[in-house]
Amino acid sequence: MFYILIAKNLTKISVILTIEKKSIKKYYIHNIPIPLQHYFHNIKFIQKMKNLLLLFALPLFVFSCKSGMEAHKAAITDLDANWTAASTAVADFANNLTKDITSQTEAASSLMLEESAVAALKPDMAAKWNEATTAFKSATAAYQPVQAELTDFTNMWTEKAAEVTALKDALTSGKYEGDAVAKIAELSGLVTQANEKVAAWTAKQGELKGGVDSALGMLKTAYEMVAPKK
Repeated sequence: MFYILIAKNLTKISVILTIEKKSIKKYYIHNIPIPLQHYFHNIKFIQKMKNLLLLFALPLFVFSCKSGMEAHKAAITDLDANWTAASTAVADFANNLTKDITSQTEAASSLMLEESAVAALKPDMAAKWNEATTAFKSATAAYQPVQAELTDFTNMWTEKAAEVTALKDALTSGKYEGDAVAKIAELSGLVTQANEKVAAWTAKQGELKGGVDSALGMLKTAYEMVAPKK
């Protein structure tokens, strides 16, 4: 590793310093004496280089000690918290959507006519009734794309939850098969996608609910016009 290479270089510098200190007051290159001032200048330069290398190597050594899955602990902890929050948001939306559809269906069921009663309607009343029931069916059918998308996303989300669990388990075991960094990034992207979808679905739900409520009002009016008087 890189910090081991640095350590080797530091060892070489230490050897040089040891040799320099044990040498005589003058040393020679090709039998030419070198002034003492230049000799001490070289020693100071080597000592500075050694100090710089020590300062550079220390952070790398500390970082290298924090290896394996422990290095990803903060990212995995954040992912787990965000995944849980997004899961709750998706589940809450699904429950609210189901409640809306159930409530609207129950309200409409109390405004339905028997087939014999519909057959007995005069043409103008039959036309109003058919218009109202068609509008209600169309309004409720508009929920289907959202329900289908929600179902597909929930199935995928449930499968991916196992991958979040695998990352959490790896923090304990210290072992993870695959690229942990890439997997954390992928799953974090899904969290963002989930939050964006819930926001879009919620806005769409409000729009659809308004349409169904309007159709229910129309159905109620038609029912009161054509229903047999008790």
